[in-house]
Amino acid sequence: MTSRTSLSKVLPLRMVGSCVFGRYPKISLEKTFNMIVSDDWLVPYAGYKLAQEIKVTTKGGRDAFNSVRWGKLILVFDNEVYSVDKGLVVVRIAKIETSSGEVFITENDNNEIGICDKKNIYIYNYSTSAFTTLNKHTLGFIPSSLEFQNGYLIATVLNKPEWQLSEINNALQWPGLLVGEFQTKPDNAIATIKIPGRGNQLLVFGRTVTELWTNVKLQLFPYQKSTAFNIDYGVLNTATIAAGENFVIWLGSNEKSGPVIMYTEGGDIKTISNDGINFELANIQYPDQSAGFLFKQDGHLFYQLTFYNKADAITYAYDFLTKRFYLLTNYCTSFHIAKKVVFFNNKYYFISFSDGKLYEMSSTITNYDGKLIPRIRITPSLSLPDRSGFILNNQSFPIEQGYGDISTDSLGKVRPQFIDQTISKDGGMSFGAPQRILLNSLAERKNRINFWGLGFANEAISQFRFSGDTRFVIGNGTSEVYQ
Repeated sequence: MTSRTSLSKVLPLRMVGSCVFGRYPKISLEKTFNMIVSDDWLVPYAGYKLAQEIKVTTKGGRDAFNSVRWGKLILVFDNEVYSVDKGLVVVRIAKIETSSGEVFITENDNNEIGICDKKNIYIYNYSTSAFTTLNKHTLGFIPSSLEFQNGYLIATVLNKPEWQLSEINNALQWPGLLVGEFQTKPDNAIATIKIPGRGNQLLVFGRTVTELWTNVKLQLFPYQKSTAFNIDYGVLNTATIAAGENFVIWLGSNEKSGPVIMYTEGGDIKTISNDGINFELANIQYPDQSAGFLFKQDGHLFYQLTFYNKADAITYAYDFLTKRFYLLTNYCTSFHIAKKVVFFNNKYYFISFSDGKLYEMSSTITNYDGKLIPRIRITPSLSLPDRSGFILNNQSFPIEQGYGDISTDSLGKVRPQFIDQTISKDGGMSFGAPQRILLNSLAERKNRINFWGLGFANEAISQFRFSGDTRFVIGNGTSEVYQ
């Protein structure tokens, strides 16, 4: 330990931050995994726990929908449709013809729930328990998506620029006369979604363009296309479309551009991008193997976007409140398992990519169904203005300690709570051996952590790994250096 001298300097240690995504590690390696910024402190992102096992499968869920009118969840796993009530009692409703691929679920005001698997539309009437299959012969077309607005079920038509409407509050009748069509570019309609808070406005997505339509209740066809506004981007994968608050967000693309995250409130179009995140997205190998949803945690609205192919295996979370990106992982630092989240019974639940279970997700849950969450903070590079060498005497920061019980693993052994720090002195290309500090147990609330004797460098990047299934609350700190 070296005492402070007149030659020492105290530099800020930015423990509180997000992912900057420098194009190259030398520009910025700053990252935050499974934590977020709240009130200028670093706090945990939500954990999860098993709520209910629906069925035994390794394929994962296809879709989840909260039927507000019925008061139950509708889930699709493999080729089976289930309902889940507020007591988490599971009832199998019926089978559908496909066992994989994306599914769309919606409902109308006539006790009818519509399910589209890109082959048929299935109508479940929960007041009569009737389950009806509408195929290409009864519909007159092959559906590729499903939405509800102003009494109509709205289906896009596979491999055509068309989208069709059912009769008002009669999902069994599709007259074939209520047909909309793309007008801006030669493109096929692949999904529609209503804009929250914009009553009658509807987005119609293609691969390279998105059009805005409004239900103005015209006699022959109720929708009218906006002549003043369209979006010169389509959607790369309809599973990434999410709507909430007053906007719609998705992973966009067109014939001249790679993937970009974009959103609209109906009157304009915005992209969530910078050089770093654009570079990240441009290097995704399988951008079409992706899914996204909106999740609200303690006033922060997140768009969680996952690329689940093993070649990519990454999950981003964008916080609309702070306008920051974070990285999320599973317990072994691959992509986060949540595929689709729903708010039901005053809780958030999700289906996963990998199993037939329903999980509860909350910031009050501090592990992943009993497994430790890898919470990691990589700080910005520390250097002097002239890039001269220095001795990094110590780094310290405030942290909440003594909160929560000491946890045990599945064998009943006590899990230690600790922080591992490693230092990179070559611009983030490699990190040295870890230095470990054990955290205090319950009611021992000393709130400052010090790492001493960190060696000589002219540039230092610190990586902190927080291990334990209690919560972590971390503030900005200081680095003491001397020459």
